[in-house]
Amino acid sequence: MNKKYILAAILTLVSICLAAQQAPNSIRDASFARGLYVASPDRNADTICGAMLVDSAQTPLWTLRQYNSKFNMAGCNAEKWFGRYIFTLPGNGNLAAKVVTVNPSKGLLQLECNASAEYTGIRREDQPWIYMIVDAPTDTLVLGVLKSAKLAFSGKVTSYEDCMGFLADKNLHAATCLFTLKLRNINRSSYLYNRGFTLALILFDNRSIGAVTGSSLLGASNAAEGEFVYCPPAQLYMGSAQNAKLPKPRQGFEVNADLLKIVSLALKEAQGEGVIEESYLAEWEIVGCSFGWEMTGTYNACFEISDLRLEASR
Repeated sequence: MNKKYILAAILTLVSICLAAQQAPNSIRDASFARGLYVASPDRNADTICGAMLVDSAQTPLWTLRQYNSKFNMAGCNAEKWFGRYIFTLPGNGNLAAKVVTVNPSKGLLQLECNASAEYTGIRREDQPWIYMIVDAPTDTLVLGVLKSAKLAFSGKVTSYEDCMGFLADKNLHAATCLFTLKLRNINRSSYLYNRGFTLALILFDNRSIGAVTGSSLLGASNAAEGEFVYCPPAQLYMGSAQNAKLPKPRQGFEVNADLLKIVSLALKEAQGEGVIEESYLAEWEIVGCSFGWEMTGTYNACFEISDLRLEASR
């Protein structure tokens, strides 16, 4: 037999074996090929009011949340451009209020949020701030039966504009991009049963550009409440190229997070602070994820995510 054909057969066999060994992606529709549902800007109603379809034959799994916005993206039609589906919502004048771009072939999604179209001047302390986030359920992953659970993706803040300058109050105004995972307690004998907590990875914060971040614990103030938000230090999920610093605008970055390690630290810190009573890793499961912008100030910014994977091995 020709050596060339033998080599080709060996390479094919190796590729098949490697594919079989790779853990399945627990993020559903990680390429965003099915588009997004659109939820109402009214957070109290939180009803689905439309859809941004990429493949009209499939039902979206992701949902766009646009809380407190003056502008509703329901009804936006896509402009197709070199494999990208671009949904644009006009704002004031030539500035779009929001833009969503999907490129299924590259597993890419962009969220552009222009808060200068939303706020008249400077947001007041008593004024609700806007969100532009997408969320979806994941495959349910019970942490107690896993040997590993890894979250990975590529990201970049492709554009950023500060419309406030010296008028910004760092305690009140910010442009923050987060990736979150929702966890739920499955121990029926625990007072935490069916309650949850949120793991929040800070991807960009205009108050901490290029800074090294520590951990923070937010939300519940005592063990009777139980639910909380844990933000781990960037060194636990940002790639070594960033030296554990939050990225600058237009600086690409890689996220690689060991979720078993981070969740264990979250539980330890929450117990140490008295937010929860004793709890173990095996009591928790991952049930959903989200990412996007929380705009508490007048900033215009766009975030891009691609190659999103959540892989677990048993």
